Amino acid sequence: MTLQKGSSDNYTRGAQLWAHRIRMLVQGLRNSSLFGLATVFCWLCYRINEYMTFAAFYYFLIERYVQFKLIMGEIFWGKTFIGITFYSLEQKQFIFRPALEFVHKFWYVLSYGERVEFFRKWFLSQGIIEMLLVFCLGFTFSVLFFMQKGRRILGTKKIRGGDFVSAGELAGILYRKKMASVFKIGKLPLVKDTETQHILITGTTGSGKTNMLNAFLPQIRYQEQRVIVFDVTGDFVKRYFNPQTDVLLNPFEAQTAHWLPWNDCHVDFEYDALAAAFIDGEGFSDKYWEEAAQKVLSEAFQKEQDSKSLSSLLHLIAKAPFNEFCTHFADTFAAGLVSKEAEKGTASVRSTLLNKIERLKYLKDHGNFSIKEWVNNRQGWLFITAPPNQRDTLRPLVSAWIDIAIKGLMERPTDHGNQKMWFILDELPALQKIPSLKRGLAEGRKYGACFVAGIQNISQLEEIYGRAGASSLLDMFNSRFFFAVNDQQIAEYASKSLGMQEVQETKESLSYGSNTMRDGVNINSQDRTMPLVTPDQIKNLAPRHCFVKLPQGFPVTKLEIRLQIPSRLSRTLFWLCRTISMVSLPQNTKTEQPAVSLAEPEALPAEGQEPVMPPEQVVVPSSTMSSQQVLASLKKINQENYQ
Repeated sequence: MTLQKGSSDNYTRGAQLWAHRIRMLVQGLRNSSLFGLATVFCWLCYRINEYMTFAAFYYFLIERYVQFKLIMGEIFWGKTFIGITFYSLEQKQFIFRPALEFVHKFWYVLSYGERVEFFRKWFLSQGIIEMLLVFCLGFTFSVLFFMQKGRRILGTKKIRGGDFVSAGELAGILYRKKMASVFKIGKLPLVKDTETQHILITGTTGSGKTNMLNAFLPQIRYQEQRVIVFDVTGDFVKRYFNPQTDVLLNPFEAQTAHWLPWNDCHVDFEYDALAAAFIDGEGFSDKYWEEAAQKVLSEAFQKEQDSKSLSSLLHLIAKAPFNEFCTHFADTFAAGLVSKEAEKGTASVRSTLLNKIERLKYLKDHGNFSIKEWVNNRQGWLFITAPPNQRDTLRPLVSAWIDIAIKGLMERPTDHGNQKMWFILDELPALQKIPSLKRGLAEGRKYGACFVAGIQNISQLEEIYGRAGASSLLDMFNSRFFFAVNDQQIAEYASKSLGMQEVQETKESLSYGSNTMRDGVNINSQDRTMPLVTPDQIKNLAPRHCFVKLPQGFPVTKLEIRLQIPSRLSRTLFWLCRTISMVSLPQNTKTEQPAVSLAEPEALPAEGQEPVMPPEQVVVPSSTMSSQQVLASLKKINQENYQ
């Protein structure tokens, strides 16, 4: 048989290391055996003390010595001539006695011999078995002890940094410290009074972001707090919209609330802010054209503030002759931006305006809904929808509406004890740049603002807000939920956000040689910094699983959120109650916000399709019960489906 060099090296290495392992194992077994024998010795001393006194044991040892002298002395002298000098415990001095006399008194006169006989009988009948058991126990204990010692030597030991615990342990910590919020994600409560420090949810499509919101929104409804929901699919409307208390904004819905720019703008800076929200800078290579278009749009809004006519505004920008267009702004601060002398520049500004505000043509004249008035004086929820087939068209409008809502919220007095106002932005990058978002995140806490934003990757935000702007926005979210992602950039961001840990890592290395004296084990320790969660762990998360980082220095955890599918009973109750409530509205009563078509079921939904409404949304008119009484009777049933 011929061995190649690589094979012979492998053989040598394997044989040497195997022999070394066997020698080390034998040494370990020897040490465990010594430990077992030491245990037996201790046990035997205990039993001797139990059966014999010190004096009996002392004289027994002397008796054994006397017996030895008799055996050896008999060869040279007779037994009668052999004696023993010993220290007497009774007389407290050394005395001399004949050997035979000492043996006779020990066994037949004094009680010492009887005690020794008792011990002998015990030893022969039970003692040997007991010592074997004690030896096994001592041996086993030493094996476990050495194994634990070896386990502690190798591996990693935390020096400083964050901690990773189970979701149950983290929940227990929050409850013990009395810092658990009334809001829970799965079985994990948020940190008390940190809702206004905002919540970030990251994850790819199907990872569980919307499922988490479906677990969260019913709790907000149950706490009777107000919400502005940006709904990119219409699912939130189907689940949670209550036509009697909530408002929908979507110009493509026949029964939407009708909003006009002049309902929320009354002074110059408000028009400037609205224009900035419409014209966000996308597609501009030169900031001048962005600022010019914003200023012209602001002046156009102000020129129409008396008539509040969208048709007139759109006609001016889209269809009016060039001279008429320039003349219209001749007495405004935009006169230098649109003039007959600068025909090309004016045409560029005008085309930019038309491209950005053509969405206004979907609004209706004579609308009287004010977002700021709703934010500060109304109850219920505000749903702003932008389904995929409408999103590009509605994007500037939706961004402007949310910008107005943030500004309206921050008009509250800071000492008002403001009720929380939630902004649920399921897909934040689906909106164009919101000018007041950064300020709302930074200062909104004083006004009760609670932002919950979902993103799929950071590059989407960077395209809208720039690299520095996106980083600044993300830093203001203190509660973070990281679901599975495909993008490496956000996986690395999530890993860094969850924290690092400095550890001492101990490794074992082996050395061997032709002489066993060269064989040995080397143990080396090295300090290094490592992430609590690696990017690959985040990328490989199962659906509806996420890593969670809460504020105020609490440990990181991994959380599973169960699928939010309501029961058949709750779905049937919701469908029936909502249908009856809409039919029962008086026909001659004009409601500011009737039911929406997105929320109207055509037939009883199939199992697993139509979600349940939270209990506050269910209203059932009855000949004997008021809607509030019916609400109270159904509230418990529906709430149990979300807890």
